Amino acid sequence: MNREFRVSTFVFWLFRRLPWGTDGTRNSALDTRSIATPSKPSFEFRPAIAGSSFVFLALLALASASAQDAPLLTVLPREEQVRQLELRADLKVIRKRYPEALELYQQALELEPRNPVLLNKTGIAYHQLHRLDLARKFYERATKADETYPYAWNNLGTVFYARRNYNKAIRFYRRALKLNPAEAGFHSNLGTAHFARKKFPEALEEFRLALLLDPAVFQQRGLLGVLLQDITVEDRARFNFLLAKSFAQLGYVEQCLLYLRRALEMGFPRLEAQGDPAFALIRNDQRFQELFPPAPPPGSRSQ
Repeated sequence: MNREFRVSTFVFWLFRRLPWGTDGTRNSALDTRSIATPSKPSFEFRPAIAGSSFVFLALLALASASAQDAPLLTVLPREEQVRQLELRADLKVIRKRYPEALELYQQALELEPRNPVLLNKTGIAYHQLHRLDLARKFYERATKADETYPYAWNNLGTVFYARRNYNKAIRFYRRALKLNPAEAGFHSNLGTAHFARKKFPEALEEFRLALLLDPAVFQQRGLLGVLLQDITVEDRARFNFLLAKSFAQLGYVEQCLLYLRRALEMGFPRLEAQGDPAFALIRNDQRFQELFPPAPPPGSRSQ
């Protein structure tokens, strides 16, 4: 092991051991957690080290440049080894290098085999590779390691959603919501599962709750957030119409008009949309009226 690696790894470890962050706050642990698309998991990410000072950037650059793909010093405490392996694996996931991420997660799991966060992340990596059986296996292991960990329950639901077993998906989404009712992605997943079963009032209510918690929840598509199930929705016109109604009920006019336009462009019946009472408060808005131009009088000819 060369001197540069020993020094950079020690610097990285020493910095992590400091009780303060570069912004004056105490360092927090990196935590990637949950998933939310019928075929993709939800994943929450909190950086392990906050701040942006020059000293921090210099230390991190030195450490990552020489140590990212090098073996860990086994003299480091086990907890530090796990953290570094997890950080490296998360970076691989961000770069969509899932097989390499899996190797690192597995190394970390050898040190902490019942860590629900690591088990869940391993499931997510398999999920991204469309290996649903293995993804399900690790999500289930995560729930057994910690029954109160909601993100693994949610991600387990996405496996069953992908297999069109909507009843089981709904059961697991509800389990996740019971543990964390403030997670917008869980509500959006549950709403999409209701939508797949043609239970539109229930879907509308879950969409409304999701948007109330996070108005941007249906715009998130990255790995560092809840991955949304609407990717596989077949009746996109009605799906966008329900989102437009949800935004209208919450008073988000711009978003309402955006999704309403999408629904109409995808073929949603104009008369049904125009007469829906959910749009009563914006019916006189010129932008709303422009979406429903008057029909030409009978017998007229287009020039």
